[in-house]
Amino acid sequence: MQLNYYIETYGCQMNVADTELMGGVLKHDGHRRVPEPDQADVLIVNTCAIREHAEQRVIGRIGQLNRYKQSRPEVRLGVAGCVAKELGRELLDRATYVDFVVGPDSYRQLPEILARVEGGERVVYDRFNRSEHYENLKPYRLEKFAAWITIMRGCDKFCSYCIVPFTRGREKCRTLESVVEEVETSVADGAQEVTLLGQNVNSYHDGGADFPDLLTAVAAVPSLARVRFTTSHPWDFTEKLVDTIAGHDNIMNHVHLPVQSGSNRVLKAMKREYTRESYSRQIDMLRDRIPHCALSTDIIVGFPGETEADFEATLDLMTHTRYNSAYIFMYSPRPHTPAIDLTDEVVPRAVAQERLECLNELQRSIGAAYLLEKVGTTQPVLVQRAARRGRGLLSGWTEHRETVVFPGSEEMIGEIVLVAIGGFSGFTLHAEPVGEPCPVGRYRGELNIIAG
Repeated sequence: MQLNYYIETYGCQMNVADTELMGGVLKHDGHRRVPEPDQADVLIVNTCAIREHAEQRVIGRIGQLNRYKQSRPEVRLGVAGCVAKELGRELLDRATYVDFVVGPDSYRQLPEILARVEGGERVVYDRFNRSEHYENLKPYRLEKFAAWITIMRGCDKFCSYCIVPFTRGREKCRTLESVVEEVETSVADGAQEVTLLGQNVNSYHDGGADFPDLLTAVAAVPSLARVRFTTSHPWDFTEKLVDTIAGHDNIMNHVHLPVQSGSNRVLKAMKREYTRESYSRQIDMLRDRIPHCALSTDIIVGFPGETEADFEATLDLMTHTRYNSAYIFMYSPRPHTPAIDLTDEVVPRAVAQERLECLNELQRSIGAAYLLEKVGTTQPVLVQRAARRGRGLLSGWTEHRETVVFPGSEEMIGEIVLVAIGGFSGFTLHAEPVGEPCPVGRYRGELNIIAG
């Protein structure tokens, strides 16, 4: 029986890739994706548990989607992803309208799960599977021109604040050959850009090849215009990796390298296994060999025991490192993690909120300065979609993954076009197209041809 399914995705790019995996499994089983929940026989919420707010948000959304079951009792409602793994059967107890729960290692079982649900069961599949790498599955891409490709799953770092090892499991890596094959298939299907994904992508190792080896093999795929990767851990950020980025025109000069704190004392409490000084040396190496490389990061404020001096160290690091962009969050206690037991060192929420606002204000000024440098230049932009605001406008990414809005026709979506940057507002660049779509590999962001 063909079912119409709808998947709503929350969280990181890994969840986007997992949604595409689930879509591929369901498509292969004869089911059809629909764009709106009111059209669906099966509703799936793909969830994130990295912060308490994210978890509560998706639990609230599951409750909202129950209205479709109330009006059509035959509709099935499922929860996938990290919250599914974290709560498991408890979700069925807390939300009696949920029909099934499926963890990140069990998406291949979706046809079996749906069959059991149709038979009247409420089903939980939430065990880790060390052998599940999702090889030999063709994802159902949400965007043909930009492919998210998971090269590894899980994490072995066990940072003291992080729930990922408990919701995603231990590290397990695909083979280099299988990743390259998926990249080749994506390019044949129209992808201009691929992003290699992992909780700690640069710790990838398949027993023979390390991450720079994989990156080199992917960059060699014919007709692939852009290669990206995320997320990196400073512990595994090597000179070989920097040389690999520098040595390939189609590996984008944009590195996301989470620092989390500028205080060595806090970094040690977080179990990050590096120091502020070693991190700064990596940044110096990166900028020495790739002067035009954009840099983004993650930062946590209000970690238990964070003093004013610790916060000032983070503020100082941001001031001197000057990130193009930063994702800054207040510490969120998560179950199973060692940091949740630091109850006597909790930073008052008002203090953490003030620190968060301070860092965000600093980052806005630094980010605006980088965007100002782009004004008066031409940039190659991968056209993503029609802009959310403004008729006749398109939206796309620069090499440094800045958002650009410019006039154009929808036939340009999926192409790489050259645009002249005329200004910016907020975090968005505004531009005008200056020519035909770019030949693959011809234009690089660092060329920055000055307009006029």
